[in-house]
Amino acid sequence: MEEPADRVEDERLSAQYVPRPLLEPSTLNAIREANFLFLGLVARHPQAPQAPVWGLDPVTVRALGALDPFARRAVAGLPYTIFNLCFEDAPFWREVVRDVGRPGSASLGAEATFARTAVFLAWHLVQGDDMTPAMVLGMTPAVVDAWRSLPLSALDHAATQALPRLEARWGGNTRFWPKLAAAADPKTRGAPAAVRELGLQLLAAQGLGASPAGSVADGTMP
Repeated sequence: MEEPADRVEDERLSAQYVPRPLLEPSTLNAIREANFLFLGLVARHPQAPQAPVWGLDPVTVRALGALDPFARRAVAGLPYTIFNLCFEDAPFWREVVRDVGRPGSASLGAEATFARTAVFLAWHLVQGDDMTPAMVLGMTPAVVDAWRSLPLSALDHAATQALPRLEARWGGNTRFWPKLAAAADPKTRGAPAAVRELGLQLLAAQGLGASPAGSVADGTMP
């Protein structure tokens, strides 16, 4: 018969393997807000653009622009960003760090405001472990190292430098963005989950999916 002390030890060991949050709720909310703001930037463009917008083809831009704010917020809740600020480009960010003495932009336009939000989110995420900025932003290890040398006071400068490089994440992928736009339709059952899983597959293909896809999709890790 198992002794009580043995049961206590078994329970203690089992507790070590209970799934724990990979991303805190506050972090997930911040990612959702940044994604929502990016979708809002896309929606500000004309409904019939003749050229790509941040790497998105005109058809996708029109589909996203047709979404109301409630639908945009519904599809923004992913455990990774749907925009990119050259987060895989280590030479670019090393140059930004070297030039931190330059002043930032005084612009209060929507795009500049978004860039500041995105840069602040990135700065916050790199203060923790290496996996989070890789999964959420697509940062390479060399970019994470560069960002950890970026002082908080230099974030305006970083936003100014990065804004011209703003683009949709996986903008050239013919499946991700159409699925994202379709996921806002309440009649499309399971679409939000399909978008989330596709994004995680793209992350894995880039060598960033360090945790099992099913666990990351739920915001947990084993």
